[in-house]
Amino acid sequence: MKFFLSFLLLFAITFASQAQSKLTIRGTVKDTTNLPLDYTSVLLLSPKDSALVAYTLTNKAGEYQFKNVDRQPLLIKATYMGHLPFQKELALPEADVLEVEEIQLKPILQELYEVVVKAAKAPLMMRGDTLEYDASKFKVPPGATLEDLLRKLPGMQIDKDGNIIAQGEQVQKVTVDGRRFFGGNTKMATQNLNAESISKLQLFDDKSEQSKLTGVEDGVKEKTLNVELKEDAKKGGFGKVSAAAGTDERWAANASFNKFDDVNQFSVIGYGNNVNQSGLSWDDLQEFKGSSAFQFGDTGDFGFNGSGGINYIVFSGGDNEESFEIPFNNLNSGFSNNQAIGVNYNYLKGKKDFSSNYFYSRSDQILESVNSRTNFLEDNSSFTSTDQSLQNNIAGHHRVNLRFQNELDSANTITINGKGRLSTLTTSLLSHQELIRSSMEQSQMDRNNQSDKWSGAFQGTAIYRHKFKKNGRNFAASISDTYSKADQDGTQKAIVDHMNSTDPNTYFQSLDQVIQALNGSNLIKSSLLYVEPIKKIFFWETFYNFSQSNSETNRQVYDVERSDVRELNPELSRFFDNKITYNRFGSSFRYANKGSNLSVGLAASNYRLKGQFSVVEDSEILGRVDKSYLNFTPNVSYWKTMKGNKRINASYAMGVTPPSIADLQPYKDISNPLYIREGNPDLEPEVSHSFNTGYNMYDPATFINFRFSFNATLYQNQVVQNQTIDPETLVTTYKAGNATGGQRFYPYLGFGFPIIKTKANAYLYANPSYSKSLSLINSTETETHTYSHNFGANLDLTPLEWLGLYAGSSFRLSKTNYEQNPTQNQDIVNWSAYSNMNIKFPKDFYLDVKFNYNRYKNESFGFDQKVPILNASFYKLLGEAKKWEVRLSANDIFNKNQTISQYAGQNYVSTGRIETLARYFLLGVTYNMRGVEVKRNR
Repeated sequence: MKFFLSFLLLFAITFASQAQSKLTIRGTVKDTTNLPLDYTSVLLLSPKDSALVAYTLTNKAGEYQFKNVDRQPLLIKATYMGHLPFQKELALPEADVLEVEEIQLKPILQELYEVVVKAAKAPLMMRGDTLEYDASKFKVPPGATLEDLLRKLPGMQIDKDGNIIAQGEQVQKVTVDGRRFFGGNTKMATQNLNAESISKLQLFDDKSEQSKLTGVEDGVKEKTLNVELKEDAKKGGFGKVSAAAGTDERWAANASFNKFDDVNQFSVIGYGNNVNQSGLSWDDLQEFKGSSAFQFGDTGDFGFNGSGGINYIVFSGGDNEESFEIPFNNLNSGFSNNQAIGVNYNYLKGKKDFSSNYFYSRSDQILESVNSRTNFLEDNSSFTSTDQSLQNNIAGHHRVNLRFQNELDSANTITINGKGRLSTLTTSLLSHQELIRSSMEQSQMDRNNQSDKWSGAFQGTAIYRHKFKKNGRNFAASISDTYSKADQDGTQKAIVDHMNSTDPNTYFQSLDQVIQALNGSNLIKSSLLYVEPIKKIFFWETFYNFSQSNSETNRQVYDVERSDVRELNPELSRFFDNKITYNRFGSSFRYANKGSNLSVGLAASNYRLKGQFSVVEDSEILGRVDKSYLNFTPNVSYWKTMKGNKRINASYAMGVTPPSIADLQPYKDISNPLYIREGNPDLEPEVSHSFNTGYNMYDPATFINFRFSFNATLYQNQVVQNQTIDPETLVTTYKAGNATGGQRFYPYLGFGFPIIKTKANAYLYANPSYSKSLSLINSTETETHTYSHNFGANLDLTPLEWLGLYAGSSFRLSKTNYEQNPTQNQDIVNWSAYSNMNIKFPKDFYLDVKFNYNRYKNESFGFDQKVPILNASFYKLLGEAKKWEVRLSANDIFNKNQTISQYAGQNYVSTGRIETLARYFLLGVTYNMRGVEVKRNR
């Protein structure tokens, strides 16, 4: 921490020294009719070489101002779209303020417009609702990535997880020359595109697919960054190759190559290492094919959201069987060996648009963890469970995504999507668990579980859109089919020593079993949408959604009596045959006029859940599930866009989510004999009422942004996991149930502003929250109230061309109050800070230092863990073209790295620690490919 504070002090002294004898320059810009020109780009340049000194945009009154300008010869230049640029040399006064004579810009003839635009480049300018940056005006070292360039742009930030924050909002999609790069994946673009190949960056709010189809604004926006490449970059290929080796046999390698032209885009990316670097994090779950991949346009799920049906007609990200995503593993924890390769190809010519990508990843991860959990009972007593485990996960995943769109004519468009997945997962787990009530009363268990799993899936979707001659009248139809299959074989062995046990079921005492599971499912869905304009500002939208899912699960459990004898266990073996049918019909009326948009809608949805189970297929049926739910779900939304990049919004949605088949099936899962799970056939659907409101503002002239939002959700029949705890053995049985009264409230407040324009920027935020959770503990309803106070700040400092510092900190205090056990209330503190410093030395030497500090504290249990991580790298650019780089890296210099977690839940508090890769050193070489000509065979 002293290291971090020392650098802050150094920069404070630097700013203070520079603040002496500074100049303020101000004035106004108008057109020839004496009207002020807002958002005019005003630049201060050096007369010697036209180097950029400072820049700004005018406000609504056409006024501009530069503060803390060094006294030196200066040119002032003003540019505005459609007008001739103005430039003159400034005469500096002896006073501290220079009032510049009013600048008048003259309109330009259309035939000269393109010539003038090329000659009058400004660092940034407004083009309608798009903020455009000229990449050449922001200096980064040779070999820098798009991420390094974005750190230099006003109004842009890169958070500690690598996400792009623009105007206070997270950028959800990145395109290259208007086309998807690896499906719109943000980090694939920011971490692999070379900054020197970029000409412009354009930031805007992209419309939803439904809005593009109907021509009617629906209020759904997606913050998008488009990267325009230089013409030279399109003529050849560009990329980089890196390799490094170091202490303790650590190594890392990665490579990327890109070849773009006006019709084709080709990219290949690959990496391999044993230093826990995967390029993936929790936020990457939906990135590889783009954050819009499961929105309106690609899936054909028409109509407003909030019905809950979304849970059954799309697939979530992650490692489950249904996912077409790049798999998520927390590979930053433990010790992992990772490899991956990805290929992206796009084709756009005329009205035909084809995009595709393939990604293969493999990880071999070892996790050695220690976890502790204290459970609170209704009589103010408690018991503690501990778990020491060693787990090895070997996962391999193939993912492929294809998308083809063809505008048949001006009225008809067809879109075809194809997605495929093939995955393997091998897992082994050794675990020792203890349940402790006192030194004399405890249960313990040793487990040895092994599993091999294969799974695959394919999804095909076709969407047809038709625009009628009447403006605003539209029709759309979609159909899709998803097929998945999974095959798993495993063994589970456990020796359980229960205290005071009188349970006659021997399988609760010890396990030696072989498990074979075969799962298959097929999902067919279809949707229809019709939009009818009523006058010019009113629209009537009607939609219909249908889906039917058929699935089978064949889970056979065999008790191993002897090494060569297996006997089917009828208590734990199950064959499930399930069908879920979903129908929804709804309408909404929309008002859209002069930036205001109001939509009021109502939908009727029906779920039919049918299922049956037996010990094995074609044997006696042991139970059935036959549920039908009919619900009416209203939906109201309002938003208004105002001048000055301001926007307000408010909405209400009612959601209905039926219980999952897994929660409904009445059978016991005892893969962990100390924590048993059981289904409940009497579950009711969960109903949620969601309220949202917000306000956003961004001023490109001052780079000030402000964001406020408030979200609230109230639950009826919320599905919760009720617990029955055996008073003798402390074995816990979880069974899903319904509870009414759950609540969640999430306000957010964010404010970004420049401290010194182009030199120092700050972003402050606060997002407190409150949640009320209900559950049954031994048939007694309990309430848990959690108050979370979260505050944070980010600071970007670029005072000199050779110096940059990016820092931030967040503090969270979670106060958990237990209604039944107020003496067990918890105060959990999580505090983190990070900094990233870049220094350029003479002779093309560079230093990059990153520091992260995390503290986890819970005074109630005497838990206080501090994890300071310091990484540093020193590198040198070589060669006349500076294409080579030699880098020495030191990682976790303090040798303190470990993964820490703490959490307070409905009736428990838990802490965990995972042994993780610590201090190591690497020496590496990188070659940057720029302008590599790709020769074609004739």
